[in-house]
Amino acid sequence: MSKELKKYVETALLKGLTKEQIKENLTNVGWPKTLVDKILSGYAALDSCGIIVPAPKQQFNQIIKDIFVYFIIFITLTMSSCAVGTLLFKLVDYLFKDYVTQNRYSYVGISWAIAQLIVAFPIYSYLSLYVSKDLINNPEKRESLIRKMMIYLILLITAIMGITDLTSVLSNFFSGELSLNSFLDASVVFVIAMLIFSYYLQEIKQDDLFIKGKNKNGH
Repeated sequence: MSKELKKYVETALLKGLTKEQIKENLTNVGWPKTLVDKILSGYAALDSCGIIVPAPKQQFNQIIKDIFVYFIIFITLTMSSCAVGTLLFKLVDYLFKDYVTQNRYSYVGISWAIAQLIVAFPIYSYLSLYVSKDLINNPEKRESLIRKMMIYLILLITAIMGITDLTSVLSNFFSGELSLNSFLDASVVFVIAMLIFSYYLQEIKQDDLFIKGKNKNGH
């Protein structure tokens, strides 16, 4: 961040120029809009004594709240996807009995998976809806570092799952150990991972479109 640019903004504010005027002056001489907006966002206005008032920073409590919400979303998403995967594994074993692999999973796990899904998925759905409404009311939160970290973490994990899953299928195929059940189980993992990956990739695209639109409009 240029100290020269920051000094100019402070001087211009003290002389009574509005933020819009300062932005227009700077962009007309070649300064990037994103850099100008970033510096201007650090100042609110002038007080009655003509002193520059710094813009209020995001409250610490709000940051902690966002971390909590996104962390619970991540945990409940993980629990829900694991529960769905377990139930689909059981369904595959039931429909396509494979006496070599049918005892890989304890049937006690069905009740646990159902209970896990009943608890985790409603929480995930509620918090995801809460975040969506919050983004509508406060679209600037699409630029939140916390949000980006959570989304990219989910994308990373699901991408690793998908790649590992495909690698395992190919390895078993080449070694002649790929059974129908193994293939279907791998397909379940891959489909769940890709559905989650696609959903959050779309979220990233929407965030990028918002930022591009914001920069284009000069806000």
